[in-house]
Amino acid sequence: MFESKTLIDDHHMILVSKRMIFSVIGTLLALTFLLVLFFLHIDFDYLLGRKDLAMKVGQTTITLEELKHIQGISGVKAKRLDNAVFASEFFETLLFAEGGRKLGLDRRPEFIRKVSVFDVALKKGDDKETLARAVFLIEELAAAARREIADAQYHPADLQAIKVSVPAQEERLHLKTILVASVEEAQQVFAEQAEGVSFADLNASWSRSLYRGVGGDIGWKKAGDFPENVFAKLLTLEPEVLTQGFVDESGVHLYAVVSRPKIDPAQQAKAERELQLRELRRRRLMKYIVELRNTVDFWVNPVLQTRCQISRPDAADSSQ
Repeated sequence: MFESKTLIDDHHMILVSKRMIFSVIGTLLALTFLLVLFFLHIDFDYLLGRKDLAMKVGQTTITLEELKHIQGISGVKAKRLDNAVFASEFFETLLFAEGGRKLGLDRRPEFIRKVSVFDVALKKGDDKETLARAVFLIEELAAAARREIADAQYHPADLQAIKVSVPAQEERLHLKTILVASVEEAQQVFAEQAEGVSFADLNASWSRSLYRGVGGDIGWKKAGDFPENVFAKLLTLEPEVLTQGFVDESGVHLYAVVSRPKIDPAQQAKAERELQLRELRRRRLMKYIVELRNTVDFWVNPVLQTRCQISRPDAADSSQ
C-alpha cells in the first residue's frame, strides 16, 4: 500500500495506492454519517439536565412540575385554560417580568418592600407557599412593566396618527302612544290630529293604553322593544306626528316621537380619545414584547414550543 522512494539530495517521497486513498475517504464519510446520527438522536436536554425544565427566561427557571402547580394556584380562570395556553401566557408574563428588571422596576422602593414581606413569610412557609409567593412577585413585576410601557408619556401627534371609529350608540327614541280598538278608530284619530286637535286631547278621548294616565308617554325605546321594522318606521317621523305602529290583539298602536338623543360633541371627543389611548397602549405592548423576545435570553421545553408555538421571532417581526 505504501512505497518509499529516495529522490535527489536524500529527499524521500511516499507513494500511496488509490485503494488506500479511497479507503480513507470512505472511513471519513462513515464517521461523518455516524456523527450525524448521533447528534440527531441524542437527548441534549437530558444531558443538560433540562428534561424536566419547562422554561428559563432571563433569571427565572420553571420546571414542568412547578408550571403545573402554578396553573393550579392561579385562579379559576387559569384552571380552565388548556395547559398549552396557560404555558404560553405565563411565558409572556416571565418576559414582561424580565423587562421590568431591565427597566429597574425591581429596585424601586415599593417593590423592595414587597420583596421584604415575601422574605419574612418565606421563613414560615413550605416549598409550595414559597413558589406561590415567588409567582406573585413575578406577576407584580410583569404588571409594573406593562404599566410602565403602556402609560409612558406620549406626544399628542402619537394619538392623532391613530385612526379609530367610535361605536355608534344604539338608536333610541322618546315616544308617546295611543291605543285604539280598530283601524277605523285610528283613521278618526289621524283625521282629528290633521284638524289641529292636540295629542293630549286625542289621548284623553281615544286611548285605551295603560299609559293614558301619564299622557301616553312610554319613555325611551329602542328597536328591540317593537316588532320587526316598526322602529325603522318611527325613526322617519317628525316630532309629535302620529303614525300607526302595529296591530295586535290589544288593538291598533299609534306612536308619536317626543324627542331624539342629543349628540354631545365633548362626550364624542372623549370617547374617541379613550379609544386612541387604548390602541396606543396595545401597540406599545405588542412592540415591547417583540423586543423582549429578541433580546432576552430564554429557553423553552421543545414540547411546549410545539404546543404553544413559542419561538424567537424573526428580525422582520421586530420592525413591525
